[in-house]
Amino acid sequence: MAKTASTPTRVAGDIAATASAVAAAENRSVAEQISHWARIGMLVDRSGSVASRRLLAVVSGHGQFSNLTGDEREIAHALVDARIAELAAAQSFGPAARADGQTTVSVDDDGNLIATAPDGTRRPL
Repeated sequence: MAKTASTPTRVAGDIAATASAVAAAENRSVAEQISHWARIGMLVDRSGSVASRRLLAVVSGHGQFSNLTGDEREIAHALVDARIAELAAAQSFGPAARADGQTTVSVDDDGNLIATAPDGTRRPL
C-alpha cells in the first residue's frame, strides 16, 4: 500500500499497546497497524447495513465465514485477529507457568529476550 501523509493523533493507551503487540508480527509499524485497523473499521462502516450485520454476526460467532465474500472474510479475519491480540496483550501467562516450574521468556522494553526462572531470577538470552 502506498504511503500517504499522516496526521498526528492520540489513541487510547490500550489500543496503542495492542497495536504494538500485533504490529511486529504483521510487519507493520504501530502507526501502520492502527491505520490498518482504522481502514477495516471504515470498510465495515461503509459496507452497508446488511453486509455489516452479516460480518458482525460471523465475528461474534453467530455466522459462518463461508457465507461471506472474499473481501468480507478478509475483514472478518482481521477483526478476529485484532480481538485475539487485544485479549492476549491483557494476559499474563508467566506467573502461572513459573508456578508450574517452567522458565518463561519475555521481551523487555529495549527488545531484549529475558528468561525468568521459576524462582523469579532473570537473565538475558
